Amino acid sequence: MDKFERLAREAIKESDSISYTPQNPFVSFGFKANPFLDITLVDLESESFIEPRFKQVIRYINKVHNSFTQSLEKKQINGEGIIMDGVLFGSSQSGISTLVSLAHRYIIKTSKKLQNTAFIDAKELVEFADQQYSIAKSIQNIRNILGESDFGGESLSLIIIDHADYLVEFFEDFRYAMERDFQNKSIVFVFSHSGWTRLKNSLAYSNYDLINHIVPSERINSLTEEEILEILVLKLSKNKQIQQPFSIEILTDIANNASGSLLNAIKICSRVCEDCYYNGIDIASKSLVNDVVSFLGINLNKNFYDLVTLNDNTQTFILALISMKSIAYDHGITYDDIVNNLGIQKTSASHHLKQLQEKRYLLKKTVSRKAHYRLREELKTAADTHLITRFEQKETHVMLENIIDLI
Repeated sequence: MDKFERLAREAIKESDSISYTPQNPFVSFGFKANPFLDITLVDLESESFIEPRFKQVIRYINKVHNSFTQSLEKKQINGEGIIMDGVLFGSSQSGISTLVSLAHRYIIKTSKKLQNTAFIDAKELVEFADQQYSIAKSIQNIRNILGESDFGGESLSLIIIDHADYLVEFFEDFRYAMERDFQNKSIVFVFSHSGWTRLKNSLAYSNYDLINHIVPSERINSLTEEEILEILVLKLSKNKQIQQPFSIEILTDIANNASGSLLNAIKICSRVCEDCYYNGIDIASKSLVNDVVSFLGINLNKNFYDLVTLNDNTQTFILALISMKSIAYDHGITYDDIVNNLGIQKTSASHHLKQLQEKRYLLKKTVSRKAHYRLREELKTAADTHLITRFEQKETHVMLENIIDLI
């Protein structure tokens, strides 16, 4: 055997026995792991701003169950009455899902009447194929999960469905299916503000009496900049000391740039840590934060915030429509959506959409030869918090296209 061939074979054999796991940037700065991989609010039990939201969720779930029980008793006595559902909603990416999940965990431990409450995530169960919602498959998935729930032979007390935005396109069919398979079971739906507004608008054109089927909905307030800062400080500290490459000044800057979105703040922190690690930087700078914010497209939030809070015009109305459709698997809105709901010409719709695209607020996707426009992910919290709120004040109903498959 040629000498160099033998050396090559030996080197290959030796390398096969060696494994290399790239260093996690957070670990290199003294963390056990990425502190954001498992975001729970259990860590925040001592934080005062969590308590009122936590209590609000617990009270509301209990109120829905009590209303359901009273409604059921009335139906049995008088032959009338209706099942009462509930709706909790909050701004997208503001941590409401984590809060509700935590509340459910404590409810089943502390409430005898609610200890058989089921918690499911529609995001994990709704199927999507050929650019349409697969309604029958999605409903069957949820049926199966609920049917397999084991409460020691006891029946379900209540059902909580997180990420209920995924049910908006076929909510009426879904609710009737649940009533058939799980009779006299109340459901608490957890929506984003956009998803909840979209549902109310779509059902305004149906025969489903939503208002008389639910306990009045409740909104969970978005996190403020100060609250996001508290979360970042807690997650990025060790022995009550903020770890490098972060500092209180840098985390304050990150919280200020997040526009109420915890997800935006986490994205910025993770990218800042990576950049510092790969470039050998011990302490992050404000200029680095600004570069990261710009790279991620989060710097658009300031101008977007000004637009949706200071203006009330055709463009803000279009953005409200787009926000309502920028949920779950939805593709966004088309020219027809805009023209039909605003009563404007297609040329005018094209003009406004072009301007909003130039400002980088929108993403464009072609589906079945139709252009669809949806809101950038980084802008959803600001839209849910401010734009959708102003839209609802108009008391206007709109009808938007659906993308569903009944098979």
